[in-house]
Order: sequence, then structure tokens, then C-alpha cells
Amino acid sequence: MSKRKGLSFDEKKSTLLSAMQAEAAFFTLKELETLGKSKGVIPQAVKEVVESLVADDEVQSDKVGSQILFWALPSQRTATLQNKRQKLQAETNQLQSELQKLQAELAQLSSQSAPTEEEAATLRAQALLERKKCEQLRSEIQAYERCGPAKLAEMKKQTAIAKEAANRWADNICAVRSLFLRERRGEVSAVQFNQTFGLPEDFDYLE
Repeated sequence: MSKRKGLSFDEKKSTLLSAMQAEAAFFTLKELETLGKSKGVIPQAVKEVVESLVADDEVQSDKVGSQILFWALPSQRTATLQNKRQKLQAETNQLQSELQKLQAELAQLSSQSAPTEEEAATLRAQALLERKKCEQLRSEIQAYERCGPAKLAEMKKQTAIAKEAANRWADNICAVRSLFLRERRGEVSAVQFNQTFGLPEDFDYLE
């Protein structure tokens, strides 16, 4: 008989959180260890799991007398998810605003002579930042897959917008690089350009 595989850390968090919401009660850490054990989460792991849930605002805590009580009410989770969704939406709106501003700057640069090294470096940094933000939004979606199809669809939509912004900046960087190389034909190669301005070897469009 094969040995039963233990729960991953994320599975422990999800399992314990679901159990707390189902009970809709207040717990001490000792009581959570008992609750977790009944759901397949070993007592030794409960403290770390609870601390992570508190850090994620999934579980609330407060000191009452000499004890610290923990709770996770369904209504509070809904409010937490709504706040996170609003935050992601605000970040997406900011990305769109930054994209429009940077596109205007690129259009101005394209009508001029080749960009300076400082200008090209700034564009490269901004493009990489857009890619990083897009990856962060993707991670958020993976973390909230259990929130339900409606919320997941909304978050995927936000990530698609961020990915489009990042890919447009990949276009922008390629355009600037082409202009730069055309102005300095024979002096600088594409590889040298990438190395000079810190573009990674795997710099490409996001899938």
C-alpha cells in the first residue's frame, strides 16, 4: 500500500480556513490544533498556517484576557476579497494610465533622433516593471482560484489587461532598439544593446 501523501502548505491553509468558516466560531490556538487535526492538518503545522492566514487577512485575531482568539466569518471573507479585487482594479487602472503616458513619450522619441542611453534605460526599466506587475497579478489569480468562477473570471480579465500592457511595452522596446541600431548601424549590435540596457536573454512577449 502506498503511503498517503501529506497536504501542501496551501492545502493546509485552505482546509483550516474552510473548517473555521464552517464553524463560524471563535477559537484558541489549542482549539485550532484540534480542529486542524480532525481535517488532516497536523497540530505541529497549525500555528504557522494560522499566522499565514492572519497575514493574508483571511483570519482575524484579537487578544481577550490572557488568550488570543482567532475567527474567520464568511461575511468577513467576502469583504476581504472585495477589498483585494478593488485594489487589483486600481492597479490595473494605474497600469493603463502609465501605458498611455509612456506611449505618448515613445511617439515623441520616435519622431526624434535615436534615444540616449539614459532614455533607453528608462524605457527598459518601465517595460520590465510592467512585466513584473503582470506576473504578480497572475500569482493573485492562482491564490484566489477557490473564490468562485465569477471572481476568478474578473481577475483573469484584469490580468489580460496587464499582460496586454506588458506586451505593448515589449513592442515599444523593440521599436526603440530598431531606431537605435539604425542610427548607429555597424557600431552597436542587438546583443550589445541588450547587454548595455540590461534586457534579459529571455525578454519576449508574455504568453
